[in-house]
Amino acid sequence: MEAAQLNGTYTVDNCGKKEFYGTYNSSEVLNEGKGGKPPKLVQNHGASDEEIRNMEQWLKTLSYIVHGDDITLGCTEEQIEDAEERLGISLPDELRIYYRTAGNDPLLMTDRNSKKKDRCLPIDEIHVSDGNVVYRMRKKNPFALSAVKRQIMFMDDEAWYWEPNMESFCENVMITAAIFAISHMEHSAKGRLKGELVSSLQARELAEQHFSSTFRALDTYYHPFCALFYNERERRLGWFRSNGMMADILIGTQTAKEIEDFGEMHGNIKFKYSEVSRL
Repeated sequence: MEAAQLNGTYTVDNCGKKEFYGTYNSSEVLNEGKGGKPPKLVQNHGASDEEIRNMEQWLKTLSYIVHGDDITLGCTEEQIEDAEERLGISLPDELRIYYRTAGNDPLLMTDRNSKKKDRCLPIDEIHVSDGNVVYRMRKKNPFALSAVKRQIMFMDDEAWYWEPNMESFCENVMITAAIFAISHMEHSAKGRLKGELVSSLQARELAEQHFSSTFRALDTYYHPFCALFYNERERRLGWFRSNGMMADILIGTQTAKEIEDFGEMHGNIKFKYSEVSRL
């Protein structure tokens, strides 16, 4: 049986030791904290209010980058209420805000590469399985959010399980929506880097140091191995992942020349263009 929920400030190592204030289940807390330091949370924890706000703002930024206008294609309150009535539950706040912000936007909900078969479900397709709200399908693998504990749940052999070291819901939405958005942009490409640039696992710091002349690293995405970076005015978007020996980059822009210039400026990166890009 789950112990009483705990309220306070906690830190998450795999979110760059970022501190969050919120209410968490005891199973999410790794220790009590020592030497005046906050106790630690697992990475796959229920979202704090700060994390939900960060997710919502990033989805709005992505919407501007892919659409070129200050619009958001979110679900209406009526759609959300209809879904809750159909499911017989109240959606967790983070899932409700996700759909309210981007739920009717295929550019942020689906990967344009149909071979990947990766999509977040429209709100009229989400469903409940053993107390978990299934909101995404990656090929045949479902992703769900626990309606009570608000942790991402995975399925293996038709049984749901919780992986504490995987991303939290808000983290997962922020990076997945960005990757989906890149796939839909006018020009997109993938590149790989080697050498000094990827000698550290602190991906955001590397992105800030090396790409700051053309992009801004998103400072509300805290994962140490990945970074999101963007130029809202120029409508450019990128994803950067470092593993200590090499790094992968996805980039989406309005012209192919912007990708070529980026590659030359940052170490002669060789890009492989996606099929959607028109050179």
